[in-house]
Amino acid sequence: MTPVVIIPGVLFSSFPDRPVILGTGDPAEPRALFGSETPANLAFIRLTDLAGDPAPLADWGDGIPLDLLMGDPATELPLLYRCTVLSVRHPVRVTVPFRPGLARAVKLALSLGFSVRLHGHQPSPEAVAEARQALAEYLHNPTVSQPVEPFHTLLIAFLQETPVALWSLLERDPAEVRVLDERGEPVPGQGPESVAAFREALLAAGGECCGCSYLSRCDGYFKWPHSDYSCTGVKRLFADVEAAADELRADLAAHAVGKD
Repeated sequence: MTPVVIIPGVLFSSFPDRPVILGTGDPAEPRALFGSETPANLAFIRLTDLAGDPAPLADWGDGIPLDLLMGDPATELPLLYRCTVLSVRHPVRVTVPFRPGLARAVKLALSLGFSVRLHGHQPSPEAVAEARQALAEYLHNPTVSQPVEPFHTLLIAFLQETPVALWSLLERDPAEVRVLDERGEPVPGQGPESVAAFREALLAAGGECCGCSYLSRCDGYFKWPHSDYSCTGVKRLFADVEAAADELRADLAAHAVGKD
């Protein structure tokens, strides 16, 4: 499998025959690069800086999906309001890091009609607590109409008892998605070269992953990059999703009985 690459504009012409993701901090760069035409191999655009004026991107490229990459949700929260103009022409997702401020950022993004992806590894206890708040918002706010990953797919996986790979779900498996710098070199620290080999190494070490009921879905995602990270809080987050799936399964069963 050839990984999808996330590249700066200077490399775009180097990948004419495969889908690519343009990573840029400048909302005006797509028009400057491509003029009024949308390249056929442009899969979507990752906007890495929300401080710029989004108007040039709002008026370009009908239907190109956008990923708004937040750096610090606590300080960048107000910038999301300006990004609502982007949803007139584009499907918009906000990528929120596992950092303090996460809960408010997810709540605001959902209220603005954006989908959400959580991002990063090894959150602090404070960030895990906020992720649990965000999960509760996603599950119980009746006005929510967009998915929050990984909650959305994990909920379905628990409900249907089907497998899911967290590395792939959060677009962090370097075998599937790779970020390149301006020289065309992989940006360091994206993840282990092989997720399967990393998981086997964790099991061979005899640590916390051994016997963990969530390993089949996590694959050691939260053990990267430091394998001594404690997953106590993360396990509570998984348990919250699993409990929600159990409750939903029971509700569906009761509804089926009532119809009979």
